[in-house]
Amino acid sequence: MTKSIIINAILVLSSLLFSCSGGSDSAKEPIVKEVNPPTKAIGILPVNGEPCSDYEAVSGNDAQVSISFSWQEAEYAQNYELVVNEGGNEVFRNIFNALVAKVTLNRGKVYTWNIISKNSDGQTNSDSMSFAAPGTPVGNYVPYAAEIAIIFDVTTADLNTSWIGKDEDGDVLTYDVVVKEEGETIAEFTDLTVDTLDPIATSPNMLYTVQVISKDVSGNYSISEFSAISPE
Repeated sequence: MTKSIIINAILVLSSLLFSCSGGSDSAKEPIVKEVNPPTKAIGILPVNGEPCSDYEAVSGNDAQVSISFSWQEAEYAQNYELVVNEGGNEVFRNIFNALVAKVTLNRGKVYTWNIISKNSDGQTNSDSMSFAAPGTPVGNYVPYAAEIAIIFDVTTADLNTSWIGKDEDGDVLTYDVVVKEEGETIAEFTDLTVDTLDPIATSPNMLYTVQVISKDVSGNYSISEFSAISPE
């Protein structure tokens, strides 16, 4: 009788162990793939807001010049897309695996450029930079892309932004400014003659982008952007 009870107890215990083991397998958490979009690339050449000094003549074409571009490596980036604009017009776009490129552009123009860092998890835009290509301009220069600064006040949780505009002709500039939070416009201003905004309230750990359109009296304009993440 005692032997029978012991055997039954062993059978019940084995069944419980098997049941618990099976349950733990089914409760395993799914493996979550780590997502690493690339960080922001930082432009080196041409130097921002200055006439370009790193260039080569184009053989047989006095109207154009070969401009050297370079930028710092961005973490997690697999390749880089270089975009060059003259005012609101895109004049060059191409993808590079290296950190340098040469682009043939017209002489006597002001260009704005940025780098898009790319990988399979996403892409990240660099801040805008600008330069003047060597040569005598036809008409007025386009204004340089404004140099934008963003400062977060940790005491008030406000965003403070200012910018520096510049024009190779010395024209008086006005500015259209857009402030975005995670890609959505939260403030917009037109025809400003100042170079700063009143403080703007922010939320923690959010991406804020300030876009400045610099305009001269001849109708020429350039577009620059600067992004930063607010403190947690």
